[in-house]
Amino acid sequence: MTGRIQLQEAFKLALSMMLFYWLCLSMDWDLPKYGALAIVIISLSTTGASLNKGFMRVAGTGLGALAGFVLLSWFSQSPLGMLLATAVYLVITGYFLQTSRQGDTWFNAGFLAVAVWSSSYMKVDTAFHFATTRFLETAAGVLLFTVVSALLWPRTSGPALEKLGQSVWSSLHELYTASRQRLVTGIEPNEIAGLRTRLSGEYAQLLATLDAAYSDTPLVSLKKEAWEIIRVNLRLYANAQSLWLESIKSCHDLELTTLLPGLDAALDTLEQRLVRGRQLWEEQQTAEVEDSGSDSALLLPIEFQVDQHEHDLLPRIQQAALMNFVAQLTTLDRTGRELLQTLRVLADIDPLGTLDDYQVNDPFRPSIWNPERLLKALFPAACWAAGFGFWYFINPPGGPAIPMMCAAFGLMMVMAPVPLVGLLLVLLLSMFIAVAPVYFFIMPSLDNGYGLLALIFVYTLVFGYLGGRSPVLKLGPIAMFVMMVDINNQQVYSFIALATAGLVMLMGVGIVLLVQRLLSPMHPEHILHRSVQRFLRGAANIMAHYQPRSIRQQRRNRRRRKRDFENTILPMSSQLLKIENSLDYSLFPDNTPDKVQQLVGNLQEVRLRLLSLEASYTKAESSLGQLMHNLSGMGDTWTKRLVVTLTRWSQLDFSGDDVQKWTDQSAFALDMEQRLEQLQQLDGLDSTDQDSLHSLYAFVGSTQCLLDALKKLEESMQQLNWGQWSTARF
Repeated sequence: MTGRIQLQEAFKLALSMMLFYWLCLSMDWDLPKYGALAIVIISLSTTGASLNKGFMRVAGTGLGALAGFVLLSWFSQSPLGMLLATAVYLVITGYFLQTSRQGDTWFNAGFLAVAVWSSSYMKVDTAFHFATTRFLETAAGVLLFTVVSALLWPRTSGPALEKLGQSVWSSLHELYTASRQRLVTGIEPNEIAGLRTRLSGEYAQLLATLDAAYSDTPLVSLKKEAWEIIRVNLRLYANAQSLWLESIKSCHDLELTTLLPGLDAALDTLEQRLVRGRQLWEEQQTAEVEDSGSDSALLLPIEFQVDQHEHDLLPRIQQAALMNFVAQLTTLDRTGRELLQTLRVLADIDPLGTLDDYQVNDPFRPSIWNPERLLKALFPAACWAAGFGFWYFINPPGGPAIPMMCAAFGLMMVMAPVPLVGLLLVLLLSMFIAVAPVYFFIMPSLDNGYGLLALIFVYTLVFGYLGGRSPVLKLGPIAMFVMMVDINNQQVYSFIALATAGLVMLMGVGIVLLVQRLLSPMHPEHILHRSVQRFLRGAANIMAHYQPRSIRQQRRNRRRRKRDFENTILPMSSQLLKIENSLDYSLFPDNTPDKVQQLVGNLQEVRLRLLSLEASYTKAESSLGQLMHNLSGMGDTWTKRLVVTLTRWSQLDFSGDDVQKWTDQSAFALDMEQRLEQLQQLDGLDSTDQDSLHSLYAFVGSTQCLLDALKKLEESMQQLNWGQWSTARF
């Protein structure tokens, strides 16, 4: 952000604050601080982002006010009933806060219900006035800032979306280039891990910017359906790239250019799609986009022809590895074509109806139910209960504001974990260094409203400009100013009020930290410990459902596998990155960062191999049906052995060495070699049905890849001291 833009954004914020306080003072509103706080919070970089944030805040305020009325009407005469009912409500809001794209709505809904109770304690008849006034002033603040932001130097999200889209596409291109280099040299480039991490961060930013662009960029909102498709297909393509890279690793002994005569040409076509996609990203915001005649060729499916003579000379297990490679390359081809087609729609080259058959449901969307989220949602309820008990029995200064503060910080930790000690330090320093001098020495000397409005404008302008360099310099001083000074027509000046507010925040943060310390399931090492166990149990359940069944049971097993993937396998990627970054390695000397990173990398690899196995199994089962299970041992022996092994690992029991034997002694490869040979000779299998055979071989190859990944996972798990992570800190 340039200095000119920083000044413009600070001016818009300062003008909005001054106009809002002028409105509140002229209309004698008694709670203007909440509308001013809303302005501070929603003052984001673009109009759309601010509008989305403001809408979520208003919606959450309304929902929280309604919930506060209900809780007061039912439990105002029962402290225990209020304690338990509010705790249950906080669990509900804390849970949906983690699953919804409108997390701010649920945060405000949870916090405001507690705020209604806190402000009306022993004076229930004031609850309606507090809730409605706060809702009115929050809505007024949001509306006023939105109007100012839209009229003065409006900044839409369109350019940022275009830039992020180009960045994501460049990362995909670089990842494809690195994967192709791995195919040629047999050595995995060091930058692949960094590219995946960068791509994950850029994709998250793209989604947030896209939501904002729906509100402030007409070209984007008009094509929302296509944008919703591309947000899914981008991730599908990135996942297909990762699966293809994993399949490359099992083909290091194969002469792929000989086995697949048109491989180089096919790979060139895949790269040309990425190049063309970059051009469309750059051109879609312009008035004119040139239709390239080569697009029609790029949109055609690629036929991967296998040299059957060379293929038949390979051992069966290597044929399986080859077919797995072809299957993943076919998926990469399909997702790449869908991405290019969607970009053509966004560039107005093709009509929206072209995408009617494309993917619209996000297969990576977390399932509605997740026990880990429920456990995390208990945290704000526990903080509320601890704060309520401290206030009820100790009766410290601040009174019911203490449990309210505990609930607020607890919800904040669920929504976006922050270092609470650092946050408290910022708030206290802002209060006593930036706010207190203005509050005690400048404001009492002002003798009219114009001087007060000028002070508000100058104060907000200064810290709003500094906030362009660091958000802390804006949020801390300005938020504490509007909350602590509490400007209104009945202005009072009290050192005790300021000191009490600081004490309440200190006690609230202290209670939340104590609860976090005592609540072992909230510690990152315990979460990682449970997540790994749950991942392994989920993998075991998936393998258990790869069994020969009737058609009806096959459908039921497919639904069960889908549920296990959604609950335990797919979410693991983002969970691991968050947990890894929050571990305190100084507490666990045996579990060094290198060991943890190796564990995380191996878990990611197993996750990808399971996805590959699921895709190949589904295709083989649909094309061969019950005949696939004539590898009698594939459906009974090997899957059962894997289920037993994974279940034992989930209990951190590594006494067996099954996977080590299967891979080192090639037990699985030799067994599959014999069974595939027997299957090839069956009369029931038409020798010309090459596609069915290829899908079966791809399934076997995927299983071999999974065994290789499980071997590395076992080695990394055995290096860790799990006892250190599972032991309670107290």
